[in-house]
Amino acid sequence: MHRELTARAARGEGEPPPPIPTLHRAIRRDLTPGERAGLAGGERAARKHDVFLARPCSWRNQVWETDHMQVPVLVDVDGKARRPWITWFTDCATNAVTGVAVTPGDPSRESVLAALRSAVLREDPYGPFGGLPEKVRVDRGRDFLSRTVTAAFDLLEVTVEDLPAYAPHLKGTVEGLNRAVEPMLLAALPGYARQPRPGKREIIVWPLWGFTRRSSGGPRRCPRWPTSC
Repeated sequence: MHRELTARAARGEGEPPPPIPTLHRAIRRDLTPGERAGLAGGERAARKHDVFLARPCSWRNQVWETDHMQVPVLVDVDGKARRPWITWFTDCATNAVTGVAVTPGDPSRESVLAALRSAVLREDPYGPFGGLPEKVRVDRGRDFLSRTVTAAFDLLEVTVEDLPAYAPHLKGTVEGLNRAVEPMLLAALPGYARQPRPGKREIIVWPLWGFTRRSSGGPRRCPRWPTSC
């Protein structure tokens, strides 16, 4: 850049450029790290610093996202240690968890309907977040696109947006929740299976009902994650 400004000044097309240290200070002051990386390495380098494909902020209950997650916590299910699954709905505008369902086995349409029921109802013991969304984003999961679940969404007049496969960035709110819940909540629970030093600490198998109550925060307490809007 300094050489280009010097050449233009030599042709009489502008003022002489400032000294190189002054130019560097101005670039650091006026350009973001993403813009500086983009000038040096192109668009791919800029994406490492800036938010990519960010959606504009919306209003509460405009769009929800939903997903399944297998929890790295061992619970006691009929005398056997198992890792339960969580099905939840999140509000994209507020990042609030509107509905949760915990199942000891593989998730199914029943777990989706249970989570949807806890998300829609707002009276005790549900709420205070929830209600009826305008749209719900799903990721081609057979449970979310089953005829029973689709009929429930149609009855509630909720639009279902079926996202392409292998595109987690298109439902970043719930994917961010899946990544954040382990270090923020699950790692501190009894029975956490991903110990930093295996064999050095005894793993406690937690009762399923205890994990369900703790993970959902108890009656009328839905977890809420910091919003990025």
